[in-house]
Amino acid sequence: MRALQIEHDNLASKLLDDAIERGWGERIALREGPRALTYHQLRDQVARAAAALGSLRIARGDRVAVLMPDTIEAAVALLGAIYHGAVAVPLSELARANDIADLLVDSGASAVVVHGSLRAGIEQVVGVVPGLREVLVVGGRGPGQRDFLSLVRGAAPAADPAIVDPDGTAILLYSAGAHGELAEGAAGRRRGVPHTHATPLRAFESLCRGPLPLGEDDRILSLVRLWTAYGLGAGLIFPLAAGAETLLLPEQPTSRTIFAALESFRPTVLLATPSVYGQLARDAELRGQERPLASLRFCVSGAEDMPTPVTDKVRQVLGADVTVSYGLTEAFQFVLCGPAALGRPGACGKPVPGFDVRVVDDAGEEIGADEIGTLEIRGPTVAAGYWNDNRSALRQGWFKTRDRFLVDRDGNYYHCGRADDLFKVGGKWVSPAEVEQALIGHEAVWECAVVGADDEDGLIKPFAFVVPNIGHEPGPELEEELREYVKKELAPYKYPRWIEFLTDLPKGPQGKILRYKLRDKVRTSPRARRAETAKR
Repeated sequence: MRALQIEHDNLASKLLDDAIERGWGERIALREGPRALTYHQLRDQVARAAAALGSLRIARGDRVAVLMPDTIEAAVALLGAIYHGAVAVPLSELARANDIADLLVDSGASAVVVHGSLRAGIEQVVGVVPGLREVLVVGGRGPGQRDFLSLVRGAAPAADPAIVDPDGTAILLYSAGAHGELAEGAAGRRRGVPHTHATPLRAFESLCRGPLPLGEDDRILSLVRLWTAYGLGAGLIFPLAAGAETLLLPEQPTSRTIFAALESFRPTVLLATPSVYGQLARDAELRGQERPLASLRFCVSGAEDMPTPVTDKVRQVLGADVTVSYGLTEAFQFVLCGPAALGRPGACGKPVPGFDVRVVDDAGEEIGADEIGTLEIRGPTVAAGYWNDNRSALRQGWFKTRDRFLVDRDGNYYHCGRADDLFKVGGKWVSPAEVEQALIGHEAVWECAVVGADDEDGLIKPFAFVVPNIGHEPGPELEEELREYVKKELAPYKYPRWIEFLTDLPKGPQGKILRYKLRDKVRTSPRARRAETAKR
C-alpha cells in the first residue's frame, strides 16, 4: 500500500484531488442503495459544495453543522465544508431539539445542512442560536431556508481547495462520554473535540499500516454513524484514503438491512459495535443462516466491550473472528486493537503503532501487570484540548482518560470500566464489566448492566439490571438463581445484591449503555426505597 504524503494542507483535497492523481478517478468511492459516485464525481460534488458555501459568505474557519442520516449528501456536505476551509460539525440525527440547540450554540455554527426529515428539530431552535445565518435543507425546505442540492448543482466547482494550516481545525466532534481531566463533572458529559486537517490522515497511517490494513480492493461496510469519530474514520475518511469503496446506510441498521447489504454489496471489511454483532448472531440463528460473515477479510468491533459469549456466537454462528478495539473521540482512532479471544473480559488488544500507552495509579505513577489503574495515552492524533477551552488536556504529552484498565504480562490490555463506573466492595475494586460477563454467561440473560448502589448501611454493592432471554420468566426464583450463579463464577464479594428485570437497557445511538440513566433508576427502584427506609 502506497504511503500517504500528508505534508500538504487541506484534508478533503488530500483525499480527493490525490485520488484523481493516483488514477482512482473512475473507481467507485461511495455507494448508497442503488446510487454511486466515482472519485471523479465525488470530487466534483465536493468542490461545488465548497463553492456554494462560499457564495453564502461562509468564511474559512466558520463552523458548518451537518444534521443528516448517513447519505451521499451528508458526505458531500462534510467534505465540502472542509474543502472550503470551514470546520465540519457532524451531529447525530437522533439528537433532540434541546441537544441540537446546545451543540449549535457551543460550536458557533454559521450554517447547518439538514435533511428534510430532521428539519423540525432545527426550526424549533433556530431562534435561540445566535450566529446561525443559513439553514440548508436536503429535500423539502421551508420558509427562509435554502435548497442545498440546488445550490450545489448551480455552483461552478471551486477551482482550488482552501489553503489552510494542516494543524488548523477541520472537524469538530461532540462526545457524550468525554475523557480527560477537563471533561470531569456534569458539564463534561458532552464536549467538543477539535481535530486538524492532518489528524485523520495520521490515524489512517497508524491503523492501516498496523492492525487494520485497508487497500484499493476493499469494500467497507461500517455500521457506525458518521457523526462519531469511529464512524467518520471507518465509514468515510479511511476508505477514501485507501482508494476503497464504502457503502453508506442512511437508515438505522437492523439485521434485515445489514443482511441485505452483505448479500448485495459483498463487503470485505465490516465495522460495528458488539451490540450489532450480538443481534446479527441471534437473528442469523433464528433464520437458519450459516456463517454469513465467513467471506469477510476481517470484522472489527468498537465503542463498547465485547463479551466473550458474543465473541463465541459470532465465531460459531456468523463464521467470523472479531478484532476488538478501544478508541476515543479525543484520539480520532483506535488506540488499542487485537483479537477478541484472549479468555478474559474486556479484552482490547495492544497499542496500535505510534501510540504510547500506560496504566497509572491515583498518584500518576505507572503500575505493574495485573493491577487496575487509569489509562493514559500519548500519540500523534490526540487532541490537545477541547473546543472553547484554552487549557491543555495534556500533561507532559500524556492524555489521561477516564477509563480503568489492566495490562497483563504479555502486554494485552483489558477494559475494567470507566473511572466513574468502577466501585469498591469491602475495599476491593469491582469491575462492572466482569460481573456483567459472568451474568451474561447464564442462559436466562440476554443483556445486563451493573452499577454500584448503596445498601442499608450506605456501603456500595453491585446492582444488576437484567433483560431476560426469551423463554425465561423474571421473578424472585430467577433472581436467586442468577445470584448463586455469579457467586460460583466470581469472588463472593462481586455478586449482585439486587437484580432488577427490564425489557431493555437505556442506550445511546451507537449502542453504548447509558449508565448514568441506570444510576437514576437505582434511586427510584423499589429495592432502593426499601433500603432508604431501613436506614431511617
